[in-house]
Amino acid sequence: MKSLKNHISLIIPLFAILFAVEFYFIIDKIIAEYEANLSKDYSIIVVSQKPLTLVELKAVEPDIVAIKEVSSELILQRLKQNGVEVDYKELKNFLPHFYKVYLGSFPSASTLKHIKKVLQSVAGVTRVETFTKVHEKIYHFLIFLKNISKFFLAIIFVTSIMLVFKQIEIWNLEHSERMYIMALFGAPLWMRNAILIKLSIIDTIISTLLVYAIYSYLLSTKYLKELLGFENITIDSHDLLKDAVWLFLLGILISVVNVLIVSWRQPKIV
Repeated sequence: MKSLKNHISLIIPLFAILFAVEFYFIIDKIIAEYEANLSKDYSIIVVSQKPLTLVELKAVEPDIVAIKEVSSELILQRLKQNGVEVDYKELKNFLPHFYKVYLGSFPSASTLKHIKKVLQSVAGVTRVETFTKVHEKIYHFLIFLKNISKFFLAIIFVTSIMLVFKQIEIWNLEHSERMYIMALFGAPLWMRNAILIKLSIIDTIISTLLVYAIYSYLLSTKYLKELLGFENITIDSHDLLKDAVWLFLLGILISVVNVLIVSWRQPKIV
């Protein structure tokens, strides 16, 4: 029972760390995919007195990947629906060219201002509409989500590291007599701490498997994505498995470093 309690005392903080790290990984993947989808759907409206080409616009802004001309028929249809009485055939000849400009990546607010400025410098362009207010709301929400996940990760990480350290200190005291005898016979540091490292590896494996199982379940039921409001975002099970490997290595690193720190703090054998 005591051995089980000791294992649980290390599994819980390790689990908390790995769970928080995996949550950050998932948030980062979701936001990256969401940004990619936004960049595909997001477009800048450019009004020009002359026809524009993709080559011409890429010369001033390399991040532009596509342009699509908006048919003037759509504008004329809207005028007709609003009951505007004009000579539509004559008006069509005087209408400027409207384009939707697509970017290769989701731009920041400062990048968007720069793009607007360079597009306005293109000959013939009379107006550029970036829908800044809507864009900034979405962009700031994404940044907030990233920052808040980092903040909670930092709190959980620091708190759990302290608990891991305390538990390894307890293990060190429990095995101090055996480790003292080994030190007297000249056993190297890694050999004296082999039992602590072994226990840490076992608990890290258990913690990693628990995190992997919980997130696999949450993602398979779509509960987590619905909770975050990103139902259409997909996370590959292969990515989750790859994350589990990184989590295991992180858990081992945390445990081994704490074992070494605890060992170095012990009185030296003369």
